Amino acid sequence: MKDKLEMVQNMGLSWTAFRVKYEIEKKLGLLKKQFPAFSYEEMNIHKVIKSKKSFEQLVEEAAHHYFFNEIPSDYAELKDVFQIEQAIKEADEICNGTFQYFSKHAFSCERVNWQYSPHTQKSAPHDVHWTDIADLGSEFGDIKWIWELSRFSFVYPLVRAYVATGNDQYAETFWRYFEDFVEHNPPELGANYKCGQEMSFRLMAWTFGLFAFRKHPSTTEKRLEVLMKAIYHHADHIEKHFDFALKSVKNNHSLSEAAGMYTAGVLFPFFDKAEKWRKTGKKYIRSEAMWQIYEDGSYIQHSFNYQRLAIQDLTWVVRLSQISNDSFDDEFLKRFGQTVLFMYQHQDLQSGRLPNYGMNDGAYIHPLTSCDYLDHRPALQVAWHTLNGTFLYDDQSVNEIVYWLSGDSENSVTQMKQSSQAYPLGGYYTLRTEDSFGVIRSATYKHRPAQADMLHFDLWHQGENILADAGTFSYNTDMDHILYFNGTASHNTVMVNNQDQMKKASRFIWLNWTKSKTLRAEKIDNMQIFEGEHYGYGSITHRRGVIQVDEQWIIVDDIFGSLNNEEISLGWLFGIQKVEQSQPNEWLMKLQNDEEWSLNIFANQKTDSQLYKGNVKPLRGWRSLYYGDKEPFPQAVLKADADKFTRFVTVAGPSHLKRAVSSKQEEVFLAECTIKLNKIGNQTIFKLR
Repeated sequence: MKDKLEMVQNMGLSWTAFRVKYEIEKKLGLLKKQFPAFSYEEMNIHKVIKSKKSFEQLVEEAAHHYFFNEIPSDYAELKDVFQIEQAIKEADEICNGTFQYFSKHAFSCERVNWQYSPHTQKSAPHDVHWTDIADLGSEFGDIKWIWELSRFSFVYPLVRAYVATGNDQYAETFWRYFEDFVEHNPPELGANYKCGQEMSFRLMAWTFGLFAFRKHPSTTEKRLEVLMKAIYHHADHIEKHFDFALKSVKNNHSLSEAAGMYTAGVLFPFFDKAEKWRKTGKKYIRSEAMWQIYEDGSYIQHSFNYQRLAIQDLTWVVRLSQISNDSFDDEFLKRFGQTVLFMYQHQDLQSGRLPNYGMNDGAYIHPLTSCDYLDHRPALQVAWHTLNGTFLYDDQSVNEIVYWLSGDSENSVTQMKQSSQAYPLGGYYTLRTEDSFGVIRSATYKHRPAQADMLHFDLWHQGENILADAGTFSYNTDMDHILYFNGTASHNTVMVNNQDQMKKASRFIWLNWTKSKTLRAEKIDNMQIFEGEHYGYGSITHRRGVIQVDEQWIIVDDIFGSLNNEEISLGWLFGIQKVEQSQPNEWLMKLQNDEEWSLNIFANQKTDSQLYKGNVKPLRGWRSLYYGDKEPFPQAVLKADADKFTRFVTVAGPSHLKRAVSSKQEEVFLAECTIKLNKIGNQTIFKLR
């Protein structure tokens, strides 16, 4: 009861009241009455269309409001720049029944089963109303494995391959899969109608295929009629169920569903509800973005992947609004630009990646690129271009999505400099050098946290993630994996008594939200310094300082307060594979360019250390870059029993710097530094002579 009361306090009375009301309506069958099952065959689409024109004529008029009115004629000429061969290969596989799940897993089938999970090899019921199907704990397992194919993201490579080659099979395949989906997913029956966000992604993908293939012979009047029925039903369902995303889910779901409504409203003005969808979608795209994106550009969901999804939603909608002369206001566009710059400042420009921070569910809703899923440059490039008409990057290989949404693959590049940044509203701090950068979290949560990872530290050097975040792996797995990937154990921070910084209440809910305080973030001479602390362990405080000087990174962890023989552990998950433990508290790393780095940990008391890799009991040494996939990676864990103030000093950097210190009697030097640290106390965490 205490936990439930705290959850109500965290989420708010309005959220609690809505959830109670919603669950009662679902249990009483009221939602089922509001969303009755029916057949597209019995639906008279002409009753909701304010025109006597043919579907072909209506679609042709609608094309003037879309990203491309005419198929780009020079697309094939950019074959090498955009790496279109990859799209053709993927499209050929799709035609033959092989699909990519979460940009990682390939599964083949003789006939598509839209309720089938290739992960568990089980199916959700196809003839049961969506209100009677559970999200989690069902026999068919993680529902995301069913939703992934039904998003119709495979439409984008089909279109890319068709425009590059002119091969008729890609257009016919789009219509074949669409008709199969409609036949085996009667409206409101089955798992694919449970989520308005999923329906929005599907609606967006359908419009992309519709306008790309609209002049192909396979696009018949009969097929257009069924597609118009499906789009109308999807937009209508999304609008009727929108309160659930708005008042209960309260995250990027509301942005995606507003984008779905706006898409249908702008593109198909002949529908009787089109103007309502347009106005509602536009209203909530703006209002939701303005509170979900903090003023410093950070995002409510504490996840770089979810932030990219929000950016993709906003880019899609803003671009449609520009084409239709239905512009958004400057305040909203400025906030949109701030979140793009926030992501850019946390990015490794060599790989295009960002730290694998927060929940990462594999979402990549407009994959109009051959760049890897982990490369955020395409999404940020098109967002920046939509807002400013210029590019963030001068690498043309990331421009394909700009080409599709704006018809522009060449333009000037904004000379945007990356530098050390502080984002106090979201609690993100970056320290940058010419070749390396570190990211650290120090936040007091105002909105629902995703992972227990306060003061986690990510370190990057020349395109490699030296010290990494483990990621997510899966939302629907055993509790050991959920607690490892979402909890403190997989993050580069300190644990007390093997406990998480917050209490896990359910798969998506934490209690005892962490409170933190940033003490300093500044540059002094040739040093960059961060210092912050959090209070997730009650009367025990964890304070962390990060010092960057020359090519070295020094992390000082202080644990103090009511210590009574507590077990204190410090973990470092490496993002590279070639790591070996050379001494009890020393690890050597071999980078891709054959550069050697070392990580040393020093403590003011006796410690034990171990290097894990793919360990099961305890679960240690794992990383997940793609949803549903985990790989063994080295993870160093140092432990100490503490009944007094405890300090760990971690030094990471090129090994030649360590050897330079050795020539000056390393042990004495470090012992003196440790003593000096103890004497300095709380005001200054580190001092170099």
